Amino acid sequence: MATLYILYGSATGNAEGIALDLAEKPLPSHFSSVVCEPMENFKKLSKHWSEPPSSGKKHGLILISSTTGNGDPPENASRFVRYLKRKQTGDALPFQHCVFSVLGLGDTNYDQFCAIGKLLDKRMPEVGGIRAKPLACADEATGLEDTVEPFMDTVLSDIEKACIHGESSHKTLAEKKKEDAQEDARSEPPVAEPDQNTATGTTEVASSEPKATASAVPEPEQATATESSPVVSEPPAQSDSPLFILYGSATGNAEEIAKGLAATYESILSNPDSKTFFPSVVCCEADQFKKKCLPIWETQPLNGTKHGLIVVASTTGNGDPPENCERFIRFLKRKQAVESQPLRHVQYSVLGLGDTNYDQFCHNGKTIDKKLAELGGTRAVPLSCADEATGLEDVVEPWTDKVLFKITNACRGSGDIAPPKIEKPTTRTAANQEAEEEKKAEIVEQRSDSRSESAGLRTVRSLLKIPDNTPMTKVEFSLLPSLKASRSSCELFHDDESEVPVSSTMDDRATISTSSSGSQNYSMSRPFEAQILTAKYLTNSSIDGAAKACEQLGSDGLLTDKAAMGARQVLDAQFPLEGEDSGILERNGKRVIEMSLSLPDDYTLEYQPGDAVGLMVANSPEAVVFVLDMLRNKHGLHPEQKVSIDSTEPISVEEAIRERMDLSCVIKSKRTLFTLAQFATDEEEKNALHMLSCKKEESDFLFNEYVVNQRRSAVDIFRDFPSLQNITLEGLVSVLPPIAPRYYSISSSPLENRDELSLSVAFSVVDYLTPSLVVNGKERGRRRIQGVATGYLEVLCSPLLCNFAEAPPMPRVKIFPKPTAEFRMPSNLATPVVLIGPGTGIAPFMGFLSHRRALLSSTDSTNAANTVVEGTWRGGYELEAQDLPVGDKDASGLSVGADFRSQQQVGGVDVFFGCRHADHDWLFKDELQTLKKQGIVTTLYTAFSRDTTTREYVQDIMKNHDDCKRRLTDLILHQNASVYICGEGNHMARDVQATMASLLAANLEGDQTPEAGKAYVEEMKKRGKLVLDIWS
Repeated sequence: MATLYILYGSATGNAEGIALDLAEKPLPSHFSSVVCEPMENFKKLSKHWSEPPSSGKKHGLILISSTTGNGDPPENASRFVRYLKRKQTGDALPFQHCVFSVLGLGDTNYDQFCAIGKLLDKRMPEVGGIRAKPLACADEATGLEDTVEPFMDTVLSDIEKACIHGESSHKTLAEKKKEDAQEDARSEPPVAEPDQNTATGTTEVASSEPKATASAVPEPEQATATESSPVVSEPPAQSDSPLFILYGSATGNAEEIAKGLAATYESILSNPDSKTFFPSVVCCEADQFKKKCLPIWETQPLNGTKHGLIVVASTTGNGDPPENCERFIRFLKRKQAVESQPLRHVQYSVLGLGDTNYDQFCHNGKTIDKKLAELGGTRAVPLSCADEATGLEDVVEPWTDKVLFKITNACRGSGDIAPPKIEKPTTRTAANQEAEEEKKAEIVEQRSDSRSESAGLRTVRSLLKIPDNTPMTKVEFSLLPSLKASRSSCELFHDDESEVPVSSTMDDRATISTSSSGSQNYSMSRPFEAQILTAKYLTNSSIDGAAKACEQLGSDGLLTDKAAMGARQVLDAQFPLEGEDSGILERNGKRVIEMSLSLPDDYTLEYQPGDAVGLMVANSPEAVVFVLDMLRNKHGLHPEQKVSIDSTEPISVEEAIRERMDLSCVIKSKRTLFTLAQFATDEEEKNALHMLSCKKEESDFLFNEYVVNQRRSAVDIFRDFPSLQNITLEGLVSVLPPIAPRYYSISSSPLENRDELSLSVAFSVVDYLTPSLVVNGKERGRRRIQGVATGYLEVLCSPLLCNFAEAPPMPRVKIFPKPTAEFRMPSNLATPVVLIGPGTGIAPFMGFLSHRRALLSSTDSTNAANTVVEGTWRGGYELEAQDLPVGDKDASGLSVGADFRSQQQVGGVDVFFGCRHADHDWLFKDELQTLKKQGIVTTLYTAFSRDTTTREYVQDIMKNHDDCKRRLTDLILHQNASVYICGEGNHMARDVQATMASLLAANLEGDQTPEAGKAYVEEMKKRGKLVLDIWS
């Protein structure tokens, strides 16, 4: 006898409930038994349905699945869906003895409506199954029961009939493809660019401005040849090459945008009803172009078409390319490349990311856009430049909404075809919608009597001045933002699975970066695990907290989350930010640490003064513990269970939560918040989240007050809106961005202490309170926010900060070099130098000064002097070991700089430093004063803004001190001094440059207008005489 199998994929329980109800119905006589299981258990069942029943007929198979996220399968269906997609599955025909029927559950408010149900229904005949009845799609927006009940009434009898009388449909697959092609030739649909506002649904065409980022890019309508029209060779229906999307990313923004585009196009490809021009998409780091892209770019595409290329590139430092984009840009700049025109068959579009606080705004994007054209490429879409200072999304979202559609048309050779305006279909009448809203209001009213509202819901109501327990108004669909495309995918492995996917591109990702020495092999994708060797407060901060924090740390060197949280609480208690003495509180919030880190003993990680070091960051222990508990309680996931993200080598769930997604930083985008809202199972909470993220004017106020000003992270949102805690691991991976590395300027020189391979960095411990936010008489603001990286580093440094004798070895930190090409000292020691570095901006200059002291302290001063005179000194590593610096004890009593200058001309060094209090945050005070005594620093200017009634900053010293004013203008105008500015860019760097322009204008020959002063400063930048290293 045959068996009836009922498999379900369920996220919220609807599909599971329907399957169980169906399993309890009386069985038709053809079936001897019924098996009802989640789809993930298919393997143990497959051995039964792979053989025909004893009756010689067919088994029955009913598939019931919902669709989650951006068209994704529920977690308990993902393995089955992947199994169906495999080519090997299609070859094996494992369902040739089965008759099937599919019920899909979805919501027409979402774009990928019933995407998984449709995929199952499409794929089953291709793997041997016989369709017993057409696919049924139930709409949660109008009521599942309208479709579910008729389906349940008839599906068992339909399945039985097909099992007894059906014939295999697999043999018609090739015929079906041929028929489809013939049908396409007879009638092509009109070109339309569908709307993409949601994550689950069929492609819908918008009636207003269309968005091409999450729906099919259909074929243009083809003209039918007639006797009177000339015979023209039509472009092919599909390209023979993939769509290439390259990214150059330092902090993860460019990578996120690129992968979002790729995920959008992949979702288009998975839609059986879509007709796409590119058959696939390749998304990778720009530096992988040679292996993955160039061979195809250089080939002649099909008749009249072009290869498609999209590049998303950020700019780091003072115009430097990201590490994973350096080789690509070098290739574009080669003269030989221009001569060979390797991109003559390519249509391209470039998105540049930058920050207008930097002079070289979007420099790499502009360079790539220009060079691609010089190498033969054709610009399909004009260059777009997004500004992080004002908000990337203002440029990024309109660009991503259009670029796929435009580059498709350009590559296809169809020109800029405007999609027709087609009214968006609706499935609900006004009366039905009104009744639905009334029903939801009744449900909300019943809920309010039985349970208290969530903290997030109460806050939104209070900010909007909505009375308690009043139903949240549902936001109009047209006012909701577009969903973020899935950033990444993940695959969970169970104990019974032995297959372990390893990405073919893993070796490609471990790129070898090069620096001045050419021997580096550490990068962001392959960091070095450094030990913290020393640490000290540069501020006048008490070490009592560090000593007490050590009591929380383990003695075995294994820092648990519990121990780290305990140590953090002790430090917070030692440095309170609330109280009566504002002076003490201000100092408590200003803590700066210098730490030294070990380097490889084989000299494979080298640096020069001016370089920075990148630090790989993990989520806070609190966030990790919360999310691991959430996944364990809601989905039964164990921290040690294995998961593969984007088909890379499997890691534990705990490692994925700790290191692969940003749980701790503030949510920056409404789109991210809206995408998270799709996982809310409480209708009122979902409506509140929609209000926070929509395009209404009051939403901007809400988002700024509740999210931005209060610095709320994803974990904060999960806490405040508990129904979001049903989100799966796949949902987290697909929505949340990766954790961006943190970069710190190196404050040491490789020429000092060469017997100890190390480098030093200085960082401020980020620690502050958010503004007040009162909700129903209760304070919900004044939240203590700490830096994800610096707060954890302070815990790790605690034993070293207090010289704890019994300190266990702390966990190592992952670092990688970030060389710079611009922020370098002059190659000639005779060039005067002006260093302007308030606050932690002084850190890289300490490396400059240490390096200069090492050079001037060389025992072979005659050789050094000759080198200076010849002008060939590079400030690198050309000295022999015996020519390297003497130690401080050897130089005791020597004024090395003055001694050297007495024999040879060496430029002076003027240093400007500023902070709030001379007795608290004068960083490197002793070191700077020693350098001045030794003659390394010629003049030291200091400004302490809170120690006087009138606040004075470094730019005020330049303006108001006559001696300083005269010396600075003389150094710049007459001695060709090199000026360096490092520190905060929004105010300090701009004010300093404005002051310099004003001073110089008054001393210029001829034109002394303010514009002339500004022009002179800009000319200094172009000549490399004014170099900035600033941050927002």
